[in-house]
Amino acid sequence: MIYAGPDGEEVRAGLDQLGGVDLQRCCPVRSFPSYKGQRNYPGWYWSATMGRRVGFESWVERDHLVALDFDPAVTAVVSQPFWLLWRSAGGKVRRHAPDFFVRLADGGALVLDSRPLDRVGDRDREAFAATRRACDLLGWRYAV
Repeated sequence: MIYAGPDGEEVRAGLDQLGGVDLQRCCPVRSFPSYKGQRNYPGWYWSATMGRRVGFESWVERDHLVALDFDPAVTAVVSQPFWLLWRSAGGKVRRHAPDFFVRLADGGALVLDSRPLDRVGDRDREAFAATRRACDLLGWRYAV
């Protein structure tokens, strides 16, 4: 597991340590680049919940941010909160950065991947399954 602390410094930690990290104070683990001819639409959304900008990589993610910002059960949203690392069935090291970490008013957490289900490929399914297993171990909810 890799996350970026509040100062942007990369931190490596075991899955067992991630549950104790104050992710809502952390930085995204990757940037939101923009370039001519790009097929997706990244940007920054001003979150009233967070009192600051939260990055997104597509309009689907932006729409999720808007919905989360209006949900009274949400107390914090962080985009690209951490890299999850695992070995694939073939032994290759894989990694995935979920789209959002959401802190809930009841103290729970939700990890969210914003992807239209008709655009989920085999590699995505593997990444989402690994993310679900990690969230289950941490007692967090997970949704695609």
